[in-house]
Amino acid sequence: MADSLVLKGAKDVKKQKGNELLLTRPKRGGDFHQIKKWWNTSPNNTVYVGCSVFKVTTGAGVAYLAIDTSEMSTIRIDHDGSFNFNFYIFAQVSRAALFTEDWQIIEHYMFPKIAKGPVTTVIPPGAASKPTAGPAITIGTVSITGTDSVTDGDTETYTVSVSGNASPSYVLTSSEAGDVVAGLSVTFNGAGPRTLTATATDATASDSPATGTLAVNAAVLFSALVANADTSYAVTVDSGNYLIDGVANAEITASAGDSIHFDMSDASTSGHPIAIYTDASKTTLVTVGIETDENSNDLIFTPPIAGTFSYQCTQHADMGGDIVVS
Repeated sequence: MADSLVLKGAKDVKKQKGNELLLTRPKRGGDFHQIKKWWNTSPNNTVYVGCSVFKVTTGAGVAYLAIDTSEMSTIRIDHDGSFNFNFYIFAQVSRAALFTEDWQIIEHYMFPKIAKGPVTTVIPPGAASKPTAGPAITIGTVSITGTDSVTDGDTETYTVSVSGNASPSYVLTSSEAGDVVAGLSVTFNGAGPRTLTATATDATASDSPATGTLAVNAAVLFSALVANADTSYAVTVDSGNYLIDGVANAEITASAGDSIHFDMSDASTSGHPIAIYTDASKTTLVTVGIETDENSNDLIFTPPIAGTFSYQCTQHADMGGDIVVS
């Protein structure tokens, strides 16, 4: 940013470009602020001078520029946006000074009338420093940390962080309208993909608000898979055999894409976990199209292709039967 203007007299501002220089008016009225003579070196002799005063505001802070004007003064002021000034077109004006917000002198300027040459900048001993900007405050990249693979009905808590130096507040939302979001916790309602979005807000940050996303997929509840299975077989164990709906090692038929539920809830199946293989010798375990329940030994098999498979006890040989898929 930068600002430029021409001051005529004590209060007539012309040709201003920018908004960093604001001419202030005395609280008690009138045109001139009464400022202690900053060039007065006698501590026992306080003298005041009438000045025009500009409040100078930048991203780094605030300072005050006092100019010892009169009704006949003219001066052009250029400000570079960092409390550095150039002065031109001097008429009936001899001095100016820059002060902190609490009126500690930073530096003063002698114009040609008394400098007898170019404008001279003087920094008094013990002078205050110009306001300086701290590091820019930014949010940066917003990251959501937490599981991206959940089950319908789960409640998960997520962590949100930013790469910048801001201290934002966060709002978490889900693209799935049925999900219940409380703070940074989400209760997933419904299966399938959705996107979690974290919005970070900090009024002091230059890039506020900023957002980050996390893609999450919610698996179907096993109970829902069971309820929607094409076939369901009650499995029991007797004399070293699986009984499928009461028939020992029964052959099961299905079509590719059909879901087959093996209900292992009977107590007799304890110690006889079931799995699907490519053949009865259990040479290759089938992992595609398999869903298991973490709370029981139940299994759902959805054969992806036609062929013959074998359901078998993982602990005992030749305990099972064929699944013929057309």
